[in-house]
Amino acid sequence: MFARKVTFALAAAFFAVTAACQAQYTGPPADLVVTNADIVTIDKDNPRAEAVAVIGEEIVAVTSNAAIQAYIGDDTEVIDAGGRLMIPGFNDAHAHYGPLDPEYVELRYITDKNIITEKVRERVAQVEPGVLIYGGHWEHEMFDDKEWPTKKLLDEVAPNNPVRLSRADGHSSLVNSYVIRASGITNDTPDPFGGEIQRDPVTGEATGIFKEQAQGLLRYNAVSVERTPEEQAALRDQGWDDMLEFTRSLGVTSIQHAGGGNGELYQRMMDEGRLTVRVDIDGRITTDPEQLDRYEELRERFPQSGNWIRFGYLKGFMDGTLGSGTALFHEPFDDEPDKSGLPMMPYEEMEERILAGDARGFQIGSHCIGDKANTWT
Repeated sequence: MFARKVTFALAAAFFAVTAACQAQYTGPPADLVVTNADIVTIDKDNPRAEAVAVIGEEIVAVTSNAAIQAYIGDDTEVIDAGGRLMIPGFNDAHAHYGPLDPEYVELRYITDKNIITEKVRERVAQVEPGVLIYGGHWEHEMFDDKEWPTKKLLDEVAPNNPVRLSRADGHSSLVNSYVIRASGITNDTPDPFGGEIQRDPVTGEATGIFKEQAQGLLRYNAVSVERTPEEQAALRDQGWDDMLEFTRSLGVTSIQHAGGGNGELYQRMMDEGRLTVRVDIDGRITTDPEQLDRYEELRERFPQSGNWIRFGYLKGFMDGTLGSGTALFHEPFDDEPDKSGLPMMPYEEMEERILAGDARGFQIGSHCIGDKANTWT
């Protein structure tokens, strides 16, 4: 309960209440009061304060220790901050948000590619043959040799399991030979529009790196882990609770959920008293009138005036990323002069999608990294 109240306190705006709390308060007692804090208000007229009072989900006072006494009643929870720093909550303007997964092979910040092999080996030992090994967050620029990883890191330790490990940006994946065979990919498989199968320059074989739309070619033929529906639901709920706790621990109290979002799921967590972060969910730009109708229904159910869950905007992807070498530029890359990035769709298609969303009154956002993608957008 304390964590939730602190989340409310940090998430609400400090600005509107600072002036109002100068006069003697005569309203109902606060639910929560924090005293003896070093408060940074981000309000130029009242940049520092000592105490905060909260009623329900709203901050009602940001003031001095002396003035805050008027808000304390018999049932008020009072926290002595002991001089510690207190600030408004952080807003994450671009979060790919979801439950933490204990089965995910985490590879963030590694510099030795051999760690990939060892972590996959550990996971293979925990599952049956045929079960998908998944994970990621690796960045090849952080490796000692700064080279792209290949399927050789995976094949020896996972000959009987499909393995897919996404790059940190999610725009490229490393897979093993098991996945390549299951996907029916050969030396003659063409690159799809907006995608690239990285190949050995001598043999023409797929190295195991699939960029952008080429990731859509991947098939796993994976064996499912034996779980009852109840066990699966419990695992996912625990993962969400772990993520919400992690989010609170960083002081993040609101997010813009780039990558979509399930409004019904957030509403259920809200109804159950579990949701402790405000979230804007979004959709994908499209010309499909039925999908746009569904977006309008979401906008009506989760309006921008909502306090916890809001349907934000429609997002498109014009190109890839710098890290995957797929951002779309006017000029070729210095290290790959035969390439200048990948568009995710023809310009004309992007224009049609944006106009269709705009005609319905939606805010439009576009992922565009390279200069040509920005020119198009």
